[in-house]
Amino acid sequence: MDAYEALKETFDDLFQQAVEEGCYTEDEAAELVESLDIYSLLQVVRHNATTVYSYITQGRQERSFNYRGEDLFRQKATLLYEETDQVTMEIVVATRTLELWLLEDMSLAVVSCVSVNYDHDGYITQYRTIKDTPVMDSELCLDLGELVEDLNGLCGPVYEHTQPVYEP
Repeated sequence: MDAYEALKETFDDLFQQAVEEGCYTEDEAAELVESLDIYSLLQVVRHNATTVYSYITQGRQERSFNYRGEDLFRQKATLLYEETDQVTMEIVVATRTLELWLLEDMSLAVVSCVSVNYDHDGYITQYRTIKDTPVMDSELCLDLGELVEDLNGLCGPVYEHTQPVYEP
């Protein structure tokens, strides 16, 4: 199966889970899936794929202690969706977010990320862990309509020809 078919199948499966959970009707889910530009989305996720680490520290100051932990997925991934679960804003901004990542093998992963940000990105530390649950059963409150809108919004650089073209 090529990457295009794998990506299409991933979203078909995700939307089918939503139907089975009673969140959407078959027609609603089919309409949402059909509104995805899979080819352009594949271009974007290939271009934006990055190594995701289980733990990072990153500072702007010279000789900051910058660190990268283990490769979380053992393959590159692209962040598709993020939802803030908790946040505190004092001297530092501490947040817990839930993230939906698309991996290079075209599977999805839900991740919990705890981030501490000091001095407006002056020094950041982040810890990520994979949630071992299917996407629709996770803590992530995934609105598929919003997801489709976000995903189609990611395709702007493809439509504007401002990123490289990748062979499917």
